[in-house]
Amino acid sequence: MRRIAQGVATALLLALFAASPALAEPRGDAPAPAAAPAKPLPFQLVRTLQSLQNQAAAGNRAAHEAQGRLLREFEEPLTHQDPAVWTDPRNTRAAVQYVLSGGQPAVLQELLKAGEPAGLPPGLAQGALAYVTGDLDKARTLLMPIDPASLHESLAGQLALVQATLIMRNDQKQALKLLDQARLLAPGSLVEEGALRRSVFIAAEINELDRLEKATAQYVRRFDHSVYADHFRQAFATSLARFDVGRDPAKFPQLVATLHAFSREQQRAVLLILARDALVNGRFEQARKASEEVAKLPGSDQATVARASLYTAAARIAVDKADGALETLKRIDPNRLQPVEQEIHRTALRVASQIVDAPNAGTTATLKATTEPPDLDPRMKQFLSSAERSLNQAQAMLAPPAKEKARP
Repeated sequence: MRRIAQGVATALLLALFAASPALAEPRGDAPAPAAAPAKPLPFQLVRTLQSLQNQAAAGNRAAHEAQGRLLREFEEPLTHQDPAVWTDPRNTRAAVQYVLSGGQPAVLQELLKAGEPAGLPPGLAQGALAYVTGDLDKARTLLMPIDPASLHESLAGQLALVQATLIMRNDQKQALKLLDQARLLAPGSLVEEGALRRSVFIAAEINELDRLEKATAQYVRRFDHSVYADHFRQAFATSLARFDVGRDPAKFPQLVATLHAFSREQQRAVLLILARDALVNGRFEQARKASEEVAKLPGSDQATVARASLYTAAARIAVDKADGALETLKRIDPNRLQPVEQEIHRTALRVASQIVDAPNAGTTATLKATTEPPDLDPRMKQFLSSAERSLNQAQAMLAPPAKEKARP
């Protein structure tokens, strides 16, 4: 794969050099004098980079790997340009694009030493630099007043995406509007892909199920093969787990309807993630509902059936007085489970056995109403708390790895 990626990058760079006017074949019969290859201009370099990023949004993994390499290799030529190059607004825009696309901030730092870059609105370059270096307050001050629609099309969508990211924690409604604007300003690009992903997660956070369903369907329709699609599905399922369907069952059918945008295989994967996340966070009713939806989908293999059975049984341990759940857990072949699920299986078996073997004496133990199912046998209340603590032991194993800083 590395050789393929390097080949893609090399081929694109060769095409770039070949297109340079300085390398055009001379006219006339006289032999052309030897000349050093012309240095590609910043806007040409960044055009190549963005082409790779857009291919990655379309599912080209070789392009995705190559663009990471180019982000590093373009730093040197971009920071060592003739000062006259930066009088061209195409090149100053490219410097901002490069940095906002994940490039090195040194490019803008060098450019800003000469003052406000040509052809850019005041504060755009400084705001972009503040954004990528983590000074978000300064970035908001400088970037939020700029209307993305006033910029050149090459930069407009990217700015709208950055603005949405800057305010999405404090003003989700406005962030959604900016994400819609980013999509309209940069259709078919990695900017649109990133805007749709963020729209889905904001809609999940603020419980806008109609918006969640619409944005999910759009993402799957337009970017289902993106190199970021697998991460999208994982994060999407985790976002769904925030909905407390155990206390509001009316929400669950709409969440299931949202999944219709996915293939059956993808629906199973998302529902199992949802069931697992809900289980280890003590949302037993949500876990049960999600795992039962998996069982309804036709075409599941034996491993999927075993995993769905695990979450259904583990979620019903206390409500069923563990008898039925324990028998189901005993019938599950742990070899059909994933390693983290084998740990959940062992823990659930231990908890279910404790409940079944418990004395029938009453208990004064009480639980918070938010975690206590309404039909729970009073004798089992003390074990519900034990079950939740035991099942949560698996949560550390399920924690996702630290995420890299999100990029458009």
